[in-house]
Amino acid sequence: MRDIITIRIYFEYGQKIKNQSFWKKMYASDFSTELIKRAKAFGLEQVLHLNVSKGYLNNQKVNWGISEIRHSKHPHLIEIVDSEIKINQFLDEQKAFLQDTKVVMVKDEVLIK
Repeated sequence: MRDIITIRIYFEYGQKIKNQSFWKKMYASDFSTELIKRAKAFGLEQVLHLNVSKGYLNNQKVNWGISEIRHSKHPHLIEIVDSEIKINQFLDEQKAFLQDTKVVMVKDEVLIK
């Protein structure tokens, strides 16, 4: 059986993608969409963008997701599930992209069939 782990990547709604041209900044995907695309291209088993209705990161003030327009500091969360080896390879490859995020291993998973 594979050793399955779950990691969570925490970031702010206004997270910028660094080293992009002017046009990419204008028309490219946001940070979460770009991260999901990269994870899919890497072949990770499961990636979810979880909706955060309220919360805070880094001991900042609480952000409430009650309006249609999100505050740039509003917390967001991507959860990735796959083998520990594959996730570590992905994290190593995306180190520069993920430098302004917080990555946390949540738990070990057991597959029961």
